[in-house]
Amino acid sequence: MINVVFKKRDNYLVSFNIYGHASYDYEGYDIICSAVSALCITFANGITDVVKIDAKISEHDGYVDLDLDNQTESQIEKCQVLMETMLLGIKCIEDNYGDYIKVEVEEVQ
Repeated sequence: MINVVFKKRDNYLVSFNIYGHASYDYEGYDIICSAVSALCITFANGITDVVKIDAKISEHDGYVDLDLDNQTESQIEKCQVLMETMLLGIKCIEDNYGDYIKVEVEEVQ
């Protein structure tokens, strides 16, 4: 299963962590992993190349972590449209393939 945890502080999405594999199909044919990967790559490129934010992004097989905690409030605010769009996209995948992906939003201090 793919697990996705977004963290929200003061009404701002400030990070997300994605880990696991959907195991919907064989590697290379798994449409759920492919969809999540495509969203992650597009999102990360939007943050770094379009919004020009130097966010902490870690990724390796079955794992992606993005953290805006090292950014100013102004920079975090600039990222919110993309963060909300990422959350919406991931939730849409969950709505259709909930047996393979779980999405949570946690409030943090």
